[in-house]
Amino acid sequence: MLWPSARLRRSRNVEIDERLAQARRENPEAEAWLGLLEAALDESEDGARWEAAVPQAAADRPVKAPLLYRAHVTVDGRAVRKWVRRLLDMNGNGRDVDGVALLEAAVCQDDARSDALAASAGADPHAVRVVGQMAAVPLLRACARSVADQVPATWWEGYCPVCGAWPVVAEYTGLERKRLLRCGRCATGWAIPLLRCVFCDEIQHDNLAYLTPEEGEQTRRVEICRTCNGYLKGVATVRPTAAWSILIDDLMTVHLDVAALERGYRRPERPGYALEARIEGRPA
Repeated sequence: MLWPSARLRRSRNVEIDERLAQARRENPEAEAWLGLLEAALDESEDGARWEAAVPQAAADRPVKAPLLYRAHVTVDGRAVRKWVRRLLDMNGNGRDVDGVALLEAAVCQDDARSDALAASAGADPHAVRVVGQMAAVPLLRACARSVADQVPATWWEGYCPVCGAWPVVAEYTGLERKRLLRCGRCATGWAIPLLRCVFCDEIQHDNLAYLTPEEGEQTRRVEICRTCNGYLKGVATVRPTAAWSILIDDLMTVHLDVAALERGYRRPERPGYALEARIEGRPA
């Protein structure tokens, strides 16, 4: 089983509740997304429910490929379909979408496949994409924990060494301001040099710059690259952000995204590395 059928649910993380409440007050228009995220964080916090889904690595994985590249992950098909259906019901879209197939498409960041699944169920493609990404969070974070000891000590690629996604934030940690990239999907963190574009590897100083908030905020800024017109939010912090906080913080700093977009900077539409992973649902 993916998780036991009967067990006491542990108490909620109070800090998560407080941050979600703050996000709801400041971003009431994002309530639908926050509801899905809250459910995903609940699942992620109780990792024992997903710990049976240990990825089997591909024997021929290239050196620069993420650890989940062409990995095979077996899950409890019935439990996964119930989990995905719960999120679809919250969203009010696509209850007939195959949960395991959507989970696989989301893990692989295959939007075309997610859209096809939505179309076959007569659902809104964008809504189904969002559900898929939230549904994948507990699985990806469980997989990341299981392969944490396999992450290379030096990983200088801009995409996540576990799931191939682009980072959602660059954290400048400690007194030395070490640059740590953080994945919003699996919460993995990895260090790369300070003056280097995450998306195109540009290292010429003249092509790399920052946007800073006008309100005088000292801890946050936006990294920009004039070569590829990419951008990445950055934050100075004493220690790496808790895994559960990454996506909440991403929403709470949407004003930085708006500032970058208004100046013509964008994030890549394609994932950093196509996973081609397989998610197989076994009978309960």
